[in-house]
Amino acid sequence: MTIDDDEFKDVQKGLPAEGTAQKSSIKFLVIFLVSAVIIVLIVLQLGNTVGGFLEGFSEFGKIPGQILLNGSISLLLGIIQALIFRAKIRSRLNVFIAVSLLGGVLGGFVGGLILNSGLYIQPIIGAVNGLLAGGISSLAQNRLMGNKKHSLRWFAYNSISWALIFAIAWAIGSDPNNLPLVALAGSFLMVASGISLVLFLRRTPQIEFS
Repeated sequence: MTIDDDEFKDVQKGLPAEGTAQKSSIKFLVIFLVSAVIIVLIVLQLGNTVGGFLEGFSEFGKIPGQILLNGSISLLLGIIQALIFRAKIRSRLNVFIAVSLLGGVLGGFVGGLILNSGLYIQPIIGAVNGLLAGGISSLAQNRLMGNKKHSLRWFAYNSISWALIFAIAWAIGSDPNNLPLVALAGSFLMVASGISLVLFLRRTPQIEFS
């Protein structure tokens, strides 16, 4: 691994050099922005098709839709995080991504159960999805981390930021039949996640996984 593989290795007294951190922040935000554009295109092009597919599972209520939505977003976020942390994850890169998907699926399942119970307050559903997805995935990812202080920060960051961002996104895209708003919700989620991750890394550049 070369120094260029890790944009946050150039540190001074525990913090990244200003030029290095600035370049890294822009690079990471671009990755999330591109992902946001891809989500918009996918939703607008395939939204109706996916909706028709989910109708075949109507006997399970809202659970399949929430699992698919939350699982897909969590998987995408996990892949992007893994790409960003690729020089900081010494091994088991696939495990890092897999637990992101697992957290998303479990969060979506619980969110679907809540919707089936009759509670249709979308920000609450989004917060539950995000909290469980971020919390479960970060707890599993913490097993790859040797520094307890950083693992607590990673858990708190994922749990709180995902809960807040998902809650806002679910509020924006509350009507699944309004594809432009659903696309906007997805793009907001990715951009907001990128900004929050950059802010986290600026405060905790020493984070590293085994």
